[in-house]
Amino acid sequence: MVDAREEERQRIARELHDELGQRLSALKIELTGLGQELHGRSSQLRLNAMLEMLDETMASVRRIASDLRPLMLDDLGLAAAIAWLASESGRRMGIKIDLQLVEGQPLLNPRASTALYRMVQEALTNVARHAQATAVRIDLHAQEGEMTLTVQDNGIGFPPIAARKKDSCGLLGMRERALLLGGQVRVDNPPAGGGRITVRLPLQGNLLEPLSPQPESQEQAR
Repeated sequence: MVDAREEERQRIARELHDELGQRLSALKIELTGLGQELHGRSSQLRLNAMLEMLDETMASVRRIASDLRPLMLDDLGLAAAIAWLASESGRRMGIKIDLQLVEGQPLLNPRASTALYRMVQEALTNVARHAQATAVRIDLHAQEGEMTLTVQDNGIGFPPIAARKKDSCGLLGMRERALLLGGQVRVDNPPAGGGRITVRLPLQGNLLEPLSPQPESQEQAR
C-alpha cells in the first residue's frame, strides 16, 4: 500500500509539473505578448494583475507537486532531495536548519530513499507544529552496517508518552515506515534540551540499490 501510494503521488506530481505547468507557462507567454500590444492603455493594469496572479498560481503548482513527490528525489537522489527540503522548510518556518550528510553514502533503493525522505519531512512538520524551535539539525550517515537519521531541535522537547498519544499520528507513521524496512524509531529529549528523533535502519540487501552487472571480459566470454 505504501509503494502504491508513492507511485500515485509520483504520477500526479509529474502530471502537475509537466501538463499543468506547461499550459500555465504557455498562457503566461500569450498574456505577456498581449501586454506589449496594450502598452499605455488602461486595460494593461488589469493584465499586469492577471500576470501576477498567474505567477502565484505557477508557484503554488510547483509547491504542491513538490509536496506530493519531489522530482529531484528520483532525478538527483536522497541527499539532494533532503537538502532541498531543509532549505524550503527553513525558509517557510523562519528557522535555521543545519544539514550534515556524510559523503560516500551507500546507494539506497527507491523504497528506502522514499521512506527516509518522508521521515525527514514528517519530523520537520512536527517541529513546525509543536517544537517552538529556532534551530534544527539533520544528520544522516551510515556506520557499522546501519543507516542512522537524526533530527534534533532546540525547542520545548517532547511531552510524556501519555500526553503524546492523542497527537502522535506523524510519529506512528514514521515508526511504521521504519518497521517495514526492519528498523526502529526512538523519540527522546536530550540533556542539552529540545527534542530528538532517531531512526535506525539496518543496511541489509533489501535497502541497497543492486549493483549493475559488470560486463564480462573477453577471457570470461571465451
